[in-house]
Amino acid sequence: MDMLKPFFFALLTAWLAPAVSAQSLTESDRAAMVEGESRMADLLQVVYADSSQQARFQATRDLIKELVQTLDRPHSFTYSFAALPGLSIQYAPDSTFRVFTWELNIDRDQYRHFGAIQRRADTLALTPLVDRGDSWLENPENAVVGADNWLGYAVYDVVPGGTYEGKPYYFVLGYDSYGAFRRRKILDVVRFDADGAPRFGLPVFTTYTDSGLLLADRARIILEYAAEATVALREDSELGGILYENLIMMPGSNGEGPVQVPDGSYHLLEMDDRGQWLEKEQVFTHKYEEAPREVPKPSEGRDIFGRGNKGDGGSGGR
Repeated sequence: MDMLKPFFFALLTAWLAPAVSAQSLTESDRAAMVEGESRMADLLQVVYADSSQQARFQATRDLIKELVQTLDRPHSFTYSFAALPGLSIQYAPDSTFRVFTWELNIDRDQYRHFGAIQRRADTLALTPLVDRGDSWLENPENAVVGADNWLGYAVYDVVPGGTYEGKPYYFVLGYDSYGAFRRRKILDVVRFDADGAPRFGLPVFTTYTDSGLLLADRARIILEYAAEATVALREDSELGGILYENLIMMPGSNGEGPVQVPDGSYHLLEMDDRGQWLEKEQVFTHKYEEAPREVPKPSEGRDIFGRGNKGDGGSGGR
């Protein structure tokens, strides 16, 4: 499986030669992208549905190549890819970049993620996201990494963050199927350095342990929880911040040991006057008929990849 990582990086790098600038996507380029999108849809079907691990791996390799070839034309950023269930495409709120991500099931207890960030430009500006996982990190919540050491997750939203050293940063909300008994949601931070390269993680959070100790240098928030649970992590425009559920440790119901589950209380991250995102415990009042829950994206009855759910277990705690 690890052989896919250098393959992805090498392939994307090879295709980043400047293209000829144009005012808009030409009719011939648009037709070529429609054809590429159709081929990608077929490959995604294999990635998610084929019972053969080898077939899923090969489809992933082919999908990487097809994505890069399809994007390698002037003004490809303007093409929306409206017919790709299985591939999450999320835009920055200011439309300066978009993130492509998808998930590959290795086996019952292992997943890998693939993706790329495309910046809005006349010529192709594409950066591969290489999933290294986080087992090599002593504390993944504190790490600041580049695109070649990405923690790996499927992005389901990108929302405004703030400014750091005079440049904007963004919150990236992600989902990781992670394993047979546990799922993850990640509140990551992305910004771009002087060379336009993405950097993930930024210590802009002021959060505390249950005993009131400051979690110093926290650069992202990782919520790990039981696979059968549903955990909210989303922007709440009415409350003016990032909302997520509080988790408590409980015995697992399938012999997997202790797991975290939501306890019905919520936290809200709000920006303070120092530019830090301060964690507040949020208690809901009679103004709410029910506590807020995850809003299915992109549409009701579909998972974060735009695929239709298959029965009650179709979204697996997403």
